Amino acid sequence: MYVDFPSTKILMFRRRSLFGFLAISIVFVSTCFGADEAGIAKSQPTSQADEYEEQGLKPMILDPSDIFSDERRVLRRLTTGEYPFRRGLFKDDVVIKSRQVKLESGKKVSLVWGRPKNAKVAPAVFIIDVESAALSNTPAPLFSNRRNQRRKELEAKYLLTSPFGSNLLGHGFVVAYAVGKDLSTLRSARKEDWVDMFDKIRDLKGVEDSSFFLMSTKEYANLSVYLASTYSFSGFILEEPHYMLFSRDTHRDIIDESYRYTSEQIWNRTDPSRKDLYHRIFGNIFSPIMIIRSENSRTNDFTEKTLIGTLIETNTHFDTITLPQVPRRLVSISESNGVMDTEPRVTYNASSVSTWLEGMITYLKVKSDTMPVELEKRRFVY
Repeated sequence: MYVDFPSTKILMFRRRSLFGFLAISIVFVSTCFGADEAGIAKSQPTSQADEYEEQGLKPMILDPSDIFSDERRVLRRLTTGEYPFRRGLFKDDVVIKSRQVKLESGKKVSLVWGRPKNAKVAPAVFIIDVESAALSNTPAPLFSNRRNQRRKELEAKYLLTSPFGSNLLGHGFVVAYAVGKDLSTLRSARKEDWVDMFDKIRDLKGVEDSSFFLMSTKEYANLSVYLASTYSFSGFILEEPHYMLFSRDTHRDIIDESYRYTSEQIWNRTDPSRKDLYHRIFGNIFSPIMIIRSENSRTNDFTEKTLIGTLIETNTHFDTITLPQVPRRLVSISESNGVMDTEPRVTYNASSVSTWLEGMITYLKVKSDTMPVELEKRRFVY
């Protein structure tokens, strides 16, 4: 074939020689780099994964999608202790779902819940916390193929990043909450709407209906106390309110000076009719109450002489957890009426939150007819 075209034969030979030379070069370079990398690996100090193994902790190599988020791309150490600040959760351990609920106002909210995947039945905690709305309303990217998926991820974010959502779910509880597109949407929900959402969670197949709890942060104290007086819960956990309940005014000046006044003087200087309302509403709460208090709260004396006094006078069963410091701080809140103006940015005191979690989870286990099964603890390695 090449006899008639000797020049072509020479050209093909040169090409083959060139390709052979390149192939040998590539193999040589790859071998060198592999040897260098091996040498570097041997010379490097022990990795964090190796440290975990020395401590008897098996590291888990985790893809960001396994924790429903693309945001955590670096190695994250969970705080030490029995009740870490945020608890790591894996897709294989939990099931997270949501459904749209239409309110009587015509607006819609998402009812979100997470449960341990392998638990046939578990106690449930319905949480009313402003941070659940703030976390779920981070703007989703426009014109993205993952926009709907991103919305689901944001709705579930409270379960994965909040110390309350992640730890309760990690300790084997079903955790539920409602989120709207903004706080005004959620604020438009009426008693019937909340009762409907409570029933939907309580009726879930994997929920122990005789072990159904309500937990509320202080910003929703008015709402949660009223709901606890109209719905049967196995227990009610309430963060100490920072304002006078059921009033249009927080009476901040009286609260700051309450150490100087008796209980009767406080009622007379605020609104005497509020005392009767306190007694009537708290007198209708038949579930045991856990009040979360802090030693250095500016409302300590006020709470002692109003809320705590009312619970004693109405023979309402209650316990308290006292924290060393205020556990949560919110960036945006109206000082005039105690109602959130915008979705807040929340910061936490890890020590106080851990004390809160330890006492609350122990309380929930004691009050539950079904003992929750804690999920396996794991370390993150990215």
